[in-house]
Amino acid sequence: MDARTIKSGAGAGLIALLVGASLGTYGGWSAVFSLALNNFGFWILAVVLAVFAAYIYGYWFNAFLPGTPVIRGVLFGVLVWILMLILGGVFGFFKEATYPDPTGPAIFLTLVLHVVWGGVLGMLYEAR
Repeated sequence: MDARTIKSGAGAGLIALLVGASLGTYGGWSAVFSLALNNFGFWILAVVLAVFAAYIYGYWFNAFLPGTPVIRGVLFGVLVWILMLILGGVFGFFKEATYPDPTGPAIFLTLVLHVVWGGVLGMLYEAR
């Protein structure tokens, strides 16, 4: 991994944590975050996952997604959101975090979270 991937992943991950906290949801990622034993572990796990996602974005998706860097990031965020919905439908581990109340606003709020995260990721990844 290069410094650009680490910088953009960590930055987008921290923004996503703030947005998720303000929206009251981390979506399917809540299931993964629940594995942390304390707040420090939560933050470390979140940043590591965000850097890993930035690596996937930078080396597999950035090259073929259309649009500006922000649009490419938003599209990647929507793809990750769709993946989390699929995982929530298939695996019980993600189900409660992804679909806590199917009639409530959680699914829309997690979409907003992923759009913001992806947009920031795309912007930071292309920043020099």
